[in-house]
Amino acid sequence: MSKEIFGVGIFIPVSNLKVSTKWYQEMFGFEILHPDEPEANIMKMGDGTVVFCLVKSTDIIQPAFPKNNYSVDHYFNFHSSNVEKSYQNFQSKGANVSEIHEFDGMKGFSLFDPDGNRFGVVS
Repeated sequence: MSKEIFGVGIFIPVSNLKVSTKWYQEMFGFEILHPDEPEANIMKMGDGTVVFCLVKSTDIIQPAFPKNNYSVDHYFNFHSSNVEKSYQNFQSKGANVSEIHEFDGMKGFSLFDPDGNRFGVVS
């Protein structure tokens, strides 16, 4: 891979920028890298190699993941060194989470933000 490619940006549609920004800060510890209110906030995860751009949107429709034979049903995963601890942390903060499931030697659960954007959390 070319060395000038160094990270990834993920765009997330949100209906209420202030509520969602607070949610991502509280749930993940994301930091605002570039505020562009009232339309968007760019937030960094960890060292900033991965950034999330929360974009104020209307008529948010959650896309279904296409049918497949790989048991994938969402677009993104967060990786955790301890799924059970992550699950307890998200639950204690009031997050909408599914039950923990085991699959192909992995464990994980689904996590939903205030607009229903779905993420996996896996180990």
